[in-house]
Amino acid sequence: MKEYFVGIFENDKQVPLDSLDDERKAIDVLLLKHNDIFRKEIIPNEGIDGFINKLQLLTNEMTVFHFSGHHNDGDQAIQLSDEIFNNKGLIEILNNAPKLKMVFINGCSTQQIVEALHNVPVVIGTTTPVYDHFAYTISTRFYEILLNQKDNINNADKIRDVFSQAKGFLQGHYAPVGTERGPGALDDVDKKINNYLFKVNKEIEQWHTNPDTFPVKKRFRALIDEIKKEEGLREDLYKYYPYFLCIHLEILSDFNDINNSVYQELTKERYWVIRSMYKEFLNFLKFSAYSIIWSISKENPEFRDKLSLELKDILRENLEIGWESHVQDKISEDLFFIYSNIPDNYLDKNQFWKELKTCVIENRQLFKEISDFFSQHLEYNDNSKQEYIKTEDYLEKFLRNFKFLRTLGIESIYDVFYNQFKYDNQRSYVINRSFYPISKRPTAIDDKKNIIFKVKDDESMLDIDVHSVYICTINTRDGLPKRELNLSPFYLDVNSTSIAKDKIKLYYLDRYSEATDKLIYKEVINARVDKAGRTDRRKLGEEIEVPLDEDMILALYKEGKEDIIEIEEKKKIRDHFEYIKNLISHS
Repeated sequence: MKEYFVGIFENDKQVPLDSLDDERKAIDVLLLKHNDIFRKEIIPNEGIDGFINKLQLLTNEMTVFHFSGHHNDGDQAIQLSDEIFNNKGLIEILNNAPKLKMVFINGCSTQQIVEALHNVPVVIGTTTPVYDHFAYTISTRFYEILLNQKDNINNADKIRDVFSQAKGFLQGHYAPVGTERGPGALDDVDKKINNYLFKVNKEIEQWHTNPDTFPVKKRFRALIDEIKKEEGLREDLYKYYPYFLCIHLEILSDFNDINNSVYQELTKERYWVIRSMYKEFLNFLKFSAYSIIWSISKENPEFRDKLSLELKDILRENLEIGWESHVQDKISEDLFFIYSNIPDNYLDKNQFWKELKTCVIENRQLFKEISDFFSQHLEYNDNSKQEYIKTEDYLEKFLRNFKFLRTLGIESIYDVFYNQFKYDNQRSYVINRSFYPISKRPTAIDDKKNIIFKVKDDESMLDIDVHSVYICTINTRDGLPKRELNLSPFYLDVNSTSIAKDKIKLYYLDRYSEATDKLIYKEVINARVDKAGRTDRRKLGEEIEVPLDEDMILALYKEGKEDIIEIEEKKKIRDHFEYIKNLISHS
């Protein structure tokens, strides 16, 4: 596999670097001579837009990153031809570039960047300001020696030796320009050379050359322990997440189960658990948006008129497609557009809804990176395990960036009975409520598993309120669970029709088929190694179909599929979904 060199050469018109263009041309020619080893992308003076656009395309492919230009230590930023780009952002990008083997930041006083790049095997930078011509000379000499032996790039010690050789040539003879160097004193050259900082992250280098040594279990356990200590959490971390997320995290966190060891290593099984978890999270954000729009329109009839035709088109389209790999590129932009079109004034009364919108808006780029990564890596490739270390970075970002998810629980409402006698046109409904996991959930304040819910017969919200799956929080003064979001008909608890009332078994709406007038749901599950050691695994994403036509439902009943009938009777799927369809129609 060829190396991929990405070189950024940016000059400031106000304070130009006379040798910068010479450096760019010299490195370009060197790489062209060695095109059997290197692919290259040279980016000269394209400014902030060019810098961002190119890096978005190249970050996950580049193996060498080089920057030459001004660096402002005071602003803590590199200077592009028209703007600055903060060190913090650059460090975040480079630390999460999965194939990156070497970074060379050839500007003044870049030590802060060098020290912060802990996920790159080799980093070169400077401790003080450097002369323009000297920076050009040392970098071109370095690359010239490095490229003469193709295996150099894969060994940090060899790269260090090459850099020392480049310094040696300059110490032996450096031809200055103009008044850059006084009378040619040797100590002046030594000072210039000693300005350069060479850093090796040995552990990271080992993972690049032998990814099987990546300490997945150790790093993940340390991350969990750190989060629990910071937030004072008493239970296992996965227990603080709602069902569709905690079952993935439970698998990853089950360190002591010998049959679960496959998920504690850099394996395709672990890769698919992390990938599935993110898919469930993005689906949750998607259907939360539908539920918010639905809830707002119920309380504010004028809101429906404020839904633009473009928004309705996107909402309809996303009901008809499942967010699988082939549409991954749409996820982040569709989420951003939908939430951006929910006015803040409708969210002011619900802090959780505001958190969801903030989450999507602020993490737009992160969601794009994740979606792009998973769409490019549809299958786990044992020959490119370095790429899958990236999933560990995304897992850490998930646990650190979305803390609000830890206050959430799923409430599923099961059997609904009305009393034989009623008083004052009012009936009492007994609702079995369950949270997952059952034990010691933040939302399970006491042992009560059912409540009395009283409504009047003519109350219009009866079915939607009673036959539903809810997201709940405990952000209330009395510490009791608070219903935040009605997720019907986007999530079904199929155990609500069975005797398994101590568990929740969720299916999420994958897509609506207008051609067949059916809702297709997928089970929220993940495969794990069988306890008996069998190699066969449960099929991911088992589907059920719920027809919206009454005659089709009766036909299912005749075929012996009573569970679908019971789900429809209890959840009133058709009523819920019909409202959604009408809400986003053009009429």
